[in-house]
Amino acid sequence: MSPVHLVTDSTADLTTAAAAELGVRVVPLTVRFGEEQFRDGVDIDSDAFYQRLAHTAEQPTTSQPSPEQFRETYAELLSDPGAEVVSIHISGKLSGTLQSAHLAAAELDGSRLHLVDSLSVSGGLQLLVRAAVADVRAGGDAATVAARAEERRAKLGIYVLLDTLTYLQRGGRIGRAQALVGSLLNVKPVLTVDDGEVAPAARVRSRRQGLEAIVDQLRRRLPLQGLAAFHCGAPALLPELRELLSPLAPGLEVVAGQVGPVVGAYTGPGGVGIACLGAD
Repeated sequence: MSPVHLVTDSTADLTTAAAAELGVRVVPLTVRFGEEQFRDGVDIDSDAFYQRLAHTAEQPTTSQPSPEQFRETYAELLSDPGAEVVSIHISGKLSGTLQSAHLAAAELDGSRLHLVDSLSVSGGLQLLVRAAVADVRAGGDAATVAARAEERRAKLGIYVLLDTLTYLQRGGRIGRAQALVGSLLNVKPVLTVDDGEVAPAARVRSRRQGLEAIVDQLRRRLPLQGLAAFHCGAPALLPELRELLSPLAPGLEVVAGQVGPVVGAYTGPGGVGIACLGAD
């Protein structure tokens, strides 16, 4: 059977160990503080990023991988004449990453490359990648794995309680959540990703209300095949959220993690949230 390789980008917020265990190749985006630049997850990890963010007034910026980064990755994986690649990435409405991947694919054998816009990011993208790993391990060919990933996009949900909208607004990724700006005095935003862009989900007055709003959204998406809980440099917020989640999906492993440097440049510190993938 021809090997099927999976590729994603660093906004999936897979740890190095998890990516190795899953057999997924991760192409890093770049985060910058002034003139200094770091490859996400390579030159700077999440803990170091949030520590630096806490000690600077400077808004970090990000950039997509170059087409050359993708071309090198794809060429290596396709060096076996029978190999195919499924490459699943951050929403094209949030980043030019997928555009770089397409430019690279145009220089190679496109019949063996299948590119998928997740219409998501972070935990949502990761759950889509993890489901694709299961499909590959079950013997799916590349075309089938890619098609199933595209079908599952409609079953993805992300709900995040942020401490502030400042970073999203400054970074230009605020999308339809712009409608909340100016109306958040003593109110915290719960955001979602809808059709590939950031959108408002709820406004709450306390963290507890925010967590309950997230859980309410999750109930509407049951049953699930995947669930993740992520924090933005605030690990102390996870236990309370996981306690609320556990009765809703008994027996389902909750993937816990941290939003990485590139996505964290827009969420800022102090956020917590979930991603979920509905059952097939």
